[in-house]
Order: sequence, then structure tokens, then C-alpha cells
Amino acid sequence: MRNWIRKSLLWLVTLCFLAAPALGEDYDDQVMALELPAAEGGQFATLTAQSDPFIGPHEGHYLFQPGEKSPYGYADPSITVNLGTGRIYKTNYMYARVKIASPAQIRTVTTEDSLAKTTKVLGSKLAGRVKAVVAVNGVLEADVSSGGVAFVDGPVLHHGAWKRPSAKTSEAKLNNWKEEQGRDTLVIDDQGNLVVLEAESWGEIYSKILDMGDSAVNAFAFGPALVVEGEPRYGYDSRQMSSNRPAQRMAICQTGPLEYLLITSEGPEDPGSTGLKLDQFVELLASFPDIETAYNLDGGASSTLVFRKGTETWAKVNCPKSGKKRQLRDLIYFADAWLPD
Repeated sequence: MRNWIRKSLLWLVTLCFLAAPALGEDYDDQVMALELPAAEGGQFATLTAQSDPFIGPHEGHYLFQPGEKSPYGYADPSITVNLGTGRIYKTNYMYARVKIASPAQIRTVTTEDSLAKTTKVLGSKLAGRVKAVVAVNGVLEADVSSGGVAFVDGPVLHHGAWKRPSAKTSEAKLNNWKEEQGRDTLVIDDQGNLVVLEAESWGEIYSKILDMGDSAVNAFAFGPALVVEGEPRYGYDSRQMSSNRPAQRMAICQTGPLEYLLITSEGPEDPGSTGLKLDQFVELLASFPDIETAYNLDGGASSTLVFRKGTETWAKVNCPKSGKKRQLRDLIYFADAWLPD
């Protein structure tokens, strides 16, 4: 009788072990945001929503482990970056913790002023143009804009200037666009907060952004929202987001006032990784207990995290084994605001 009980308990333990997800597989301890160093030996530059003096990053402020040629972080009194890695569901992921001193340091950049132009460049090159400390791809790779208004895409606001709808958009196109079905839209406000807007149509979302007035600095639609008010969102089923297909994923998250998490997973084209379905990616985000808001950015080969690599100040550092690089149309980046003596 006792042997039977022991065998039954052993079978149950084994079954539970086999059924458990591979969440902790080769899992690395989470790195936390680095504190901003004391403001000594220099001064802060003036950044506004419309103005970035493109002053950094500064060579002497990268952080290295002994013997390593590529830095694990960056720190000056205006911004810190701290990289981390891990593994979930047989897939590698990489993330960057970012802390900034001013809301104006979270910014966007596009390859062209007009969305009707479809010029694309490598993310590392675009980050170099604006001298970003760290950057991720945005949302415009899949854009199909025509005549100022895209057929399916939502509002785009960059540093207070409307890109969609543009000033050249005809009233007829504008009215048709407003009636189209909306998607989760992300607004970066003048306090550096990530704000998710939800509504049935683009017109309703557009009106909500207008109601925010000057406090709405940047806005773009891709999504969906993956974490809202600290609550993970599961159950997505969308062909457009390839929800049920293992793939590379990218999200921008807020973890506190002027603190952010940029996180990207590898895909099936990366040696040693199978890629994540969207709900699996949400599960990864849920493993970071301090995420308040998380928003899905363009994934697949567009997933690009730009930081220093070796002697390259701006390089794609995620998915290092595949070496695949896709040209992009926009970036979300974090600027330096410190002028050392």
C-alpha cells in the first residue's frame, strides 16, 4: 500500500513538472535600472519636445565588465542604461532598463518628415543621426500611407506635429479615415508617461489626443497594449499581429516615473530560439513585476535594439547570431542631456 502511494505521488510530481511552462529555463536574474549619478563636473543641456541638441553619448560614461569589449550599460547624470538577457520557452530575449532626468529625453525620429515618403535606413544609422544613447524600432515598417492618410493605420504625432492626418489631408479622406476601426494607440505625454488610448474608431482616438492638447507630444498606433495599469493582457488572436505564430517581438514599457524597459525576443530564424507567440510574450512581460504599461511595437525582422557594440557607438545588439538587419522608417530613442566639463 505504501509503495503504491509513493509511486502515485512520484507520478503526480513528474506530471506537474512536465506540464509546467519553460518560464524559468536558463533564466537570468533581472537587472534593475541604474540610478542617475550626481550632477557634478558638467551641466544639463536644454531639451524640449521640439528640440534635441544631439550631444551624446559620451565615451567615458559607458560601463564595462572586466575583459569585455562591449558595454553592459551607460550612466551620466541625465540618463542610465542597463542591459539584461534571459530565456523563456526555448527563446532568448534581451532588454534595456532606461532611466532619464527629463521627459524631453524620450523622443521619436522618422526617416522623412512626410509619411507619404517611404525612405528606409538601418536602425543603427538612424540612431546615429540623432546621437541616441539607446533606441528601438517604432511602428512604421508596415505603413501603407497614401495621400497623407493610411488606409488602415492610425494617428501619428511626432513632437507636437501631426503626421497623420497631415495638413494636406482632404476633408473627404479625413472623414473616411475617422470612420475606420481603431486600434490601441500609444501617446507619450509631456511628463514622459506612456498613455494607452482605446476606442472603436480612429476618429474617437484622434479626438482623445486633441483633447490632451499640448500634453500629447508623440502618438502612434500599432499595438496592441500588452500591460495596462500593471495588468497583463492575454487572449489576442489577430492575423495582423501574427499572435499565434512564434516570432521576434518588441515592446516598450514604463516601470515608473521616467523609467522604462525596452524588451525584445528572438525568433525562429535566430539559432537556438523558437520565437514567442504574443501571449507567451505577455507572459514574459508579466515576469517583470514593475511594468505599469507595455505596448507592442513592430516585430519580426524589424525588431531592433540599438546600443553600443564593441567600438560601434550605434549597432543592433539584439539577435546577435542571425545578423539579420531590416531597414526602418522610425525609431523611439532616448537622448543625452548632459554636457561634461
